Amino acid sequence: MPKKGLLFCILLILFTILSTSTLTHALPEFRGVWIDVRSIPNTRDGIEAMVKELASAHFNAILVESFYLGKTIYPSDFLAQQGLARQMEVYEKSNLDPLAVFIESAHRYNVQVHAWFDMFYVGLNQPGELLEKFPAWQSIQRNGTVGYKQGKNHFYWVCPLHQGVKEFYTELLIDVLQNYNLDGIHLDYLRFPDTTIADTCYAQEHREHFLSQYGIDPIAIDPFTQPDIYRLWNNYRAQSVTNLLAEINTRVHQIKPNIILSVAVQPRGMPIELNPGFLQNWPSWAENHYLDVLIPMTYSSRVNEMKGLTFWVNTFLLGNLPAFAGIQAFNLPDIENLSQMVEFSRLAQFQGSVIFAYPYLNSEILDSLKQGPFQEKAEAPSRKHLNSLVPAEKVQVVRYSHPNPRTIKAQLIQEEIQVDGLLLEKSWENADFQNEFSLITGEGLARSQTTVACLFSSTHLYVAFQIDDSPSQNRKITIYQKDGPVFYDDSVEVFIDPWFSSSFYYHLSLNSIGTQYDSFSRSGPSWNANWEVAAQEKTNGWTVEIAIPFSELEISTPQPGDRWRINFNRTDIILGEFSGWSPTPGTFHAPSFFGILEFVK
Repeated sequence: MPKKGLLFCILLILFTILSTSTLTHALPEFRGVWIDVRSIPNTRDGIEAMVKELASAHFNAILVESFYLGKTIYPSDFLAQQGLARQMEVYEKSNLDPLAVFIESAHRYNVQVHAWFDMFYVGLNQPGELLEKFPAWQSIQRNGTVGYKQGKNHFYWVCPLHQGVKEFYTELLIDVLQNYNLDGIHLDYLRFPDTTIADTCYAQEHREHFLSQYGIDPIAIDPFTQPDIYRLWNNYRAQSVTNLLAEINTRVHQIKPNIILSVAVQPRGMPIELNPGFLQNWPSWAENHYLDVLIPMTYSSRVNEMKGLTFWVNTFLLGNLPAFAGIQAFNLPDIENLSQMVEFSRLAQFQGSVIFAYPYLNSEILDSLKQGPFQEKAEAPSRKHLNSLVPAEKVQVVRYSHPNPRTIKAQLIQEEIQVDGLLLEKSWENADFQNEFSLITGEGLARSQTTVACLFSSTHLYVAFQIDDSPSQNRKITIYQKDGPVFYDDSVEVFIDPWFSSSFYYHLSLNSIGTQYDSFSRSGPSWNANWEVAAQEKTNGWTVEIAIPFSELEISTPQPGDRWRINFNRTDIILGEFSGWSPTPGTFHAPSFFGILEFVK
């Protein structure tokens, strides 16, 4: 061969190698998107076009909503045998099996398909076919009602304490695995509803079983006077979810050893102390390897808030299991936010991301991803690869509180406090002012600091904030009516746990013009209190003065020596920082990490 020809071949080979290396992501990385049932086309051509579009944007996995409100998008002989609809009517009429088409089309592009199952949530504004067939499975609230209202809608769930529920879902998943060449099974709503809205699973049979085990009817438990038994009741319900997942994990991997089992979880879904969360004990699932990968829904339109949620997840995950970050694609102030969140999930050592959801991925967003974090193609991780990332032993024990919590003193005063935001009373001169607010993202102290102090009288708790920041014209103020989301403005917040429960708390928040928001962790924003507040502009910031009547907290006047749990937080919109007096991992709402308020003479 002539030398020129040989040189050309060598250069061509080198170019090919270099091109391949620049176009392919070095390590496997999951790039998924949730495709909700409303977005699934009812034609083969429509599904194939959808898959092609996503593959072209360098997605390598799709999570297809396959079981929703008790019905499947695919023809299910198992459901038919239970006396239920074999398939959703819209696809049956079209003589279409969307799941089969997704698999066939996606595998041509080397894109994984994970069948997404909505587990315990089965009815919207009506119980639905599943509960009509199996009414004993209904999730009954503490007040005896079935389902719960939120806004204009009524939601219906099954209760996982029923043995029939466990058997049904296990066999449903086995059936789909035996009939489809899936890459993964993805479980959603593997949890209880938000317990501040719906406290559920109080069917007579479950109450009687708990009574036989622990000597008390759960409906009679008062969490404030019987904390230990209330904790048992929460664990009893949470364990039913854990047991089901453990059974599913065993069974599905017996059928198909390489299937990837994932679960979408609420970051703050696990029970901590007396706070039930969503009774979704995912740290325990990770420690015991009851699934292959966790997908925490770290949803936020604000990048730093999403950072905080990933920090929360990593605080409790501790490297015990791989995780993909669930990222929202809706209500973003800028399309670049999505790319920034994907990039941050990498920095947070997540093994990929899943975007919610397909309807929000317009061409502009897809182009932004392809030109940004998805510029290089990536291979989706296999189960073998994910398992290789799991440590042979637990990394360390999960901690749910500070071993040495921060303490602030509130001095008893006789002087009357004028709530004007000026802090001119002599009592404030002797108050225990403290600063050193830490970022909830785990990145150290806030750049713009906040100072806080407390006093108390026979009738009120007083709180003062001194807030350093940029000139007021740069400050974000959008909320002017009480109980609006003032925490989306530049704001400060007070969290009060007068029972020292490390679980329940009152939440008071205000922006820099004094617009108020209040809520109670057990009932949400429906709790309202009468409390005074005043905010004042200063040269380099603003001050806040708050007076909270003890009567509004439905608690007697504290005495010197008494202690409450408390925390103080700040949102700085200009710097994009979320900080707190007592460090909390990733969120303000972490009562077991609150500090201590000590009442003194």
